[in-house]
Amino acid sequence: MGSTHGIITPQTDAWAVANARFYNFNFGSAAALGQCSHCFKHSATNSDGRHVDFEGLVFDDTTVPRRIKYQFPFKGIYHDVDGTLTELGPDTWATSYFKHNADHSECSDYNEAYDGILCSSNVEVRRI
Repeated sequence: MGSTHGIITPQTDAWAVANARFYNFNFGSAAALGQCSHCFKHSATNSDGRHVDFEGLVFDDTTVPRRIKYQFPFKGIYHDVDGTLTELGPDTWATSYFKHNADHSECSDYNEAYDGILCSSNVEVRRI
């Protein structure tokens, strides 16, 4: 968990996923990963934007066409510790699409498989 050998790194919101394998998410609009706050109704007080560390992930690309699907309020932050989520290398990021983030050269345009944008290790995506 986390990038410091079993210790959750201080910038996370105390969530980490390590050594998970994903298969058979090729139905409807399913995705291997998702994040939301009050998934099926709008929350009045929780702004979401939680930070989760990921490492050691394996995706079966033939049966997992979508790795992430966001729901309200579309603010999750996925930190790829080792590059197995984004395939961009260590310390990269996946987050929901917001134009002000995608306008930076360190981040991609909207990526359908990630339901958002991917950012290089040259930046740190933070909750504000």
